[in-house]
Amino acid sequence: MRFVSPALKHIVYPVLSRSGYFRYTAGAGPAVVTYHGVFPAGYEIRNPALDGNLVRAESLRRQLQLLKKRYHVITPESFLGWFKEKVSLPPRSILLTCDDALRNTLTEMLPILQELGLSCLFFATGASVGKMPSMLWYEELYLMLLDASEPIALNLSEAGISIRLTARQEKHTGWWNLVERLSQFDREKRRKLLDQTRDQLKLSANWRERFVEDSTLASRFLTLDLAGLRQLAAAGMSIGAHSLSHPILARAPDDLAWQEISESRRVLEQALGQTVWAFGYPFGNAATVTGRDLRLAEQAGFRCAFMNAQGGFGATINRFAVPRVHVTADMSLSEFEAHVSGFYRALRKRLLGGGEVEAVVGG
Repeated sequence: MRFVSPALKHIVYPVLSRSGYFRYTAGAGPAVVTYHGVFPAGYEIRNPALDGNLVRAESLRRQLQLLKKRYHVITPESFLGWFKEKVSLPPRSILLTCDDALRNTLTEMLPILQELGLSCLFFATGASVGKMPSMLWYEELYLMLLDASEPIALNLSEAGISIRLTARQEKHTGWWNLVERLSQFDREKRRKLLDQTRDQLKLSANWRERFVEDSTLASRFLTLDLAGLRQLAAAGMSIGAHSLSHPILARAPDDLAWQEISESRRVLEQALGQTVWAFGYPFGNAATVTGRDLRLAEQAGFRCAFMNAQGGFGATINRFAVPRVHVTADMSLSEFEAHVSGFYRALRKRLLGGGEVEAVVGG
């Protein structure tokens, strides 16, 4: 969990931010920030664990205005040039990234980026090269569990899964256990298991339709299709790969992990007609990515690959494990800057002895 206290969030961070301390004590860079989308107008947060990775549009605008005023927001191409040819960057350089390529990145996030004249590296899954609307499978699973009546009993014999959840608070733990178990299967097999899950939870066969037909829910939960992805690229945004289907790579067997990483690059390059040089690991923390996955990303021809934790100025940058600041819905503006500056990571290391800064559920 993120290390934070009311005193830090409401007293210490605001004082240090206003004084310029964060900016002037930031370590070596560049730093990388990552988002996971922007809540569409009118969307009501249903569950903090499910929705906590997205931000409100006004929060995004304030954060980007702060970065533009106090730091140097660089283009993805400048970041690549720094990696490839050691091209020099301005001091306190920051790269913006965004995972998952949800529909709201086009409808809600892109206009703010264009308003401020900023560019971003968007990581899309293989689902975004299709023509049909798609949901991230692990979010679909969470939504099914939320809608199911207690107690929940699942018996997916083909996957060796048998669980029983008797209370609402057990749903999150049960969900993550299922995500880990289902990540060992390819997307076709996983789709069949999700359909079996829906049936066993006694949800209707058309349960998913409201997330397609309601424009607000569609913007929140559906990924971009190929037309939308091409719109992002045409607007000057860069596109990276985020695996074929967003499993926990650490739970996938070797052949499946290779397919998820290498094929995601191939299908995106074929669909977009441009080089895809960056990879964003699904979920992207130390518990979900192994050294094998870093090696596979390099073997697949990516120039660099991005994690989802341990970010901020002063962080050690491995070309195939680039750390990022994971922005969440509950971050105040000064807390956001504490993460970007590296202050948060350094403070946690000093007080708690290091370890993973963030346990990323989405990404």
